[in-house]
Amino acid sequence: MLTNTNKKLAPVVLAIVMVSLVAPRAQAIPPDPDNAALLYYQGFLSLAELDDDARDLLGDVARGKVDPNDRVREYLDQCQGGIEFAEAAAEVPNCHWGFRFSQGFDALMPQLGQARALTFVLMADARVRAADGDYRGALERCLMTETFSRHIGDDTLISYLVSIAVKAMGYRCMDDVVGQAVDDAPLLEWLKRELSTGSGYEVSPVRPLKFEREIALDTLRMEKIDHFITITNEMDEDVQAKIKARTSEEELALGRRLYSERAILALEILAADGSYEETFTQLERLSEDLDPNAPGEWAAGLLMPAIGRIYNLKTRSVSDARAIRIGVEICLQRAKTGQLPKALPAGSPKDPFSGKEFAYERTDGGFVLRCRAKEMKTERLHEYAFAVK
Repeated sequence: MLTNTNKKLAPVVLAIVMVSLVAPRAQAIPPDPDNAALLYYQGFLSLAELDDDARDLLGDVARGKVDPNDRVREYLDQCQGGIEFAEAAAEVPNCHWGFRFSQGFDALMPQLGQARALTFVLMADARVRAADGDYRGALERCLMTETFSRHIGDDTLISYLVSIAVKAMGYRCMDDVVGQAVDDAPLLEWLKRELSTGSGYEVSPVRPLKFEREIALDTLRMEKIDHFITITNEMDEDVQAKIKARTSEEELALGRRLYSERAILALEILAADGSYEETFTQLERLSEDLDPNAPGEWAAGLLMPAIGRIYNLKTRSVSDARAIRIGVEICLQRAKTGQLPKALPAGSPKDPFSGKEFAYERTDGGFVLRCRAKEMKTERLHEYAFAVK
């Protein structure tokens, strides 16, 4: 039996029901991924499947070895999907690749090879934009490698090395584009601001070295000796059998202790932030006095990473970053005064190899910045040529 109140509400309820049946339901659109890696993975799948010749050409253009041509433009058109996914990924702060750390040294990381391919595409696109006079677009592509490098990250030593290589390619392309845009002061001011305002996070070898230490210590055990020999050597079965026969749990315990002590010491040396020469020399000594004829020391030496080489690459990356900042400042002075300065701008960052100012030389085609000390062991003297348009 309806009361008077219910009788009054009945038409209202009926109207609400009818409207809900007729009106279209607004459905919330799910958000885009909050993990940049998911976008990069889709970008990798969206890149064109090119043959070896096409990949070589794309790589040569990306490195600035050859000028862009119609074939490269065609290849880039086929890679637009991958580029668009990379642009979307660059807007996402977090990136987690899903490494299977439980697999230790056996963990597969196929995405790192794909990251290299995507970098070639981005840098080839930057070169094409610069050739067309779109210097802002070219520099934006170069800056994407900064974000991409950070996203590749430092979860493992391999990913750290790939991230450094990606960033280096971006800097080299940026060097060339800045020289072409030397008359555009507003553009150079914009680039100067972009280079000075980063995420605040820089990839570092410290984090992956800590992870690798734990993986190595877990591997140096007698129950895993077969696996250890397999991942560290490509010897015939007779040699492997002899090594196994000479190895004992006591020897591996010694190897774990030596490895752990030296890995910790390497982290302390890196944290001390000493001079380049002092730091490199100390890191190289960590693996010099291990006896290859003593199974424990031999095992520790095999797993010790090439920390000196890693430190060289880290220092080289710092040098690249400082050189482009100085180069932009010099080009800005040229844009404002019509002439290249006679000396480095005041307050210019130092060459990390020597701790001194970069050598600065004006040339017929622009200017060169040169480190004042060679990279140790490789004996390379790094220099940065800016061809001024």
